[in-house]
Amino acid sequence: MCAILDTNTFGRFRNEEDENLEPVRKWLRRKNGRIVYSNTKKYKNEWKRGGMEDWIKERGRAGQYRLISEGVQEKENELKGKIKSDDEHIIALALVAKVKILISYSDYESGQTGDRDLFDDFKDKNLVDGRVYTRKAHAQRMLRKDTCP
Repeated sequence: MCAILDTNTFGRFRNEEDENLEPVRKWLRRKNGRIVYSNTKKYKNEWKRGGMEDWIKERGRAGQYRLISEGVQEKENELKGKIKSDDEHIIALALVAKVKILISYSDYESGQTGDRDLFDDFKDKNLVDGRVYTRKAHAQRMLRKDTCP
């Protein structure tokens, strides 16, 4: 199974003490799944800004990440102004790669519910019709064996 890692989650993902993302890190280490990403301009900028460039190279060599490039930029351009969020690159990647899981951040205890517009777009049955992983309670039903295309 493949998933997309929301850029707002980079810092928490790299923090080995974050309990909610530990199941995702284990899932990747066991090679049960992969994170997909693209090399579009917006993706490159966000991965660079989030300090993930070296991280992605290292994890890519370990088989934990998969680059999807063909068709993503075109789909991203097509989605501009047609979705709630400003995350056309994420929705485009999900559609092109047929990915149904978004790994993001939400802290219900503090009232931070993440990027609600992105969550709505990702779950929209007319778009991705996917699910959003935000905490370790989601691991068992969302992080399954690798069927990444």
